[in-house]
Amino acid sequence: MEKETLEEVATKVLNTKYPYHRPTDAGYWKDMFISGVNYQAERSYSEEEVKSFLDRYRSQFRMDKNVDIKQSDFIQWFNKFKKK
Repeated sequence: MEKETLEEVATKVLNTKYPYHRPTDAGYWKDMFISGVNYQAERSYSEEEVKSFLDRYRSQFRMDKNVDIKQSDFIQWFNKFKKK
């Protein structure tokens, strides 16, 4: 399966989802789509980052010692590392 560039995806989405746009607006909407994708990507975690979070969490609370951890405790701990 061939990977598409972000520009190709933006053009495809624009032409498929919004086929009635004015051609003069195409560049603007394409740039907005790409900016939105980049914005979301900056706030997403990679698989390696998630594994690291889980390893830190597990080692910090020593789950193997039968410690009862509430969801609110995890959320509070996770928020220390959350991208803002």
